Amino acid sequence: MKRSLVEKNCVVRFTLAALICGGAATLQAGTMVVSYEPATTTSANVSALCLPTTACFVGEETFATALVGGSTTFSTTLFNKGSMTGGIQGTYTTFTRSLANQYGGADGTTDHFATVSNGSYTLTLTTSGDVPGVNYFGLWFSALDSGNQLQFYQDNTLLYTFTPALFRSLVGACPGGAFCGNPTAAFLGDDSGEQFAFLNFFYEGGDYFNKIVFTETTKSGFESDNHTVAYLNPPVPSGTVIEDAPEPGSIVLVSLGAALVIGLKRRSIRGC
Repeated sequence: MKRSLVEKNCVVRFTLAALICGGAATLQAGTMVVSYEPATTTSANVSALCLPTTACFVGEETFATALVGGSTTFSTTLFNKGSMTGGIQGTYTTFTRSLANQYGGADGTTDHFATVSNGSYTLTLTTSGDVPGVNYFGLWFSALDSGNQLQFYQDNTLLYTFTPALFRSLVGACPGGAFCGNPTAAFLGDDSGEQFAFLNFFYEGGDYFNKIVFTETTKSGFESDNHTVAYLNPPVPSGTVIEDAPEPGSIVLVSLGAALVIGLKRRSIRGC
């Protein structure tokens, strides 16, 4: 039996809506869960990261050596649960490596930290052996200011953007809060108008990120230390959760599917 042109259009529209809505329902979209550790914490809580997992590979870059751009192998000695082979490698574009001062340097004395002012640098991640990808990143975010921006990518797809505004709204403004001022012995209480905190980023949903961009949008500085990367199976968030944000693409897809369904329902009144 031949269909009319209207009937054919209806079939196309309903098929498109079904494909989009069905894709949204089965899409393994990632979710970035952000948390923070107690005040004065300057490094990752590896026990909390790895305890609930069946496999856990954690590495750390402390900037103790003269790395200001180039490749680094994240240390396998930090933690390797399940005796995994291989590892996590990172390549940094150029940044400034500074000696510990009031704004950063986790040990407060001979330690160095990474910083950038009015610009950005990138950490690109690759894995080898038994490590399939990276789904955790942690860092000591020192001297937080409004220009600090951290972005996570899967290749060229932006997955998540973090700025300090949400953290500040939750823990309170400076000075006077528990996170205000440098917590290290050598610079205790210095820079009391800015916050110092160790933040965790867990990417849930069975997928991974492989690029992180550190940006300072003002003439101030984006200071950080103890960059920690991990493969966690499964990733179970620890610390105090700040935000649980789905991947932007999944929101767009679901919204598009919903809009089509609503539109088709309206059209059904007119025979389609």
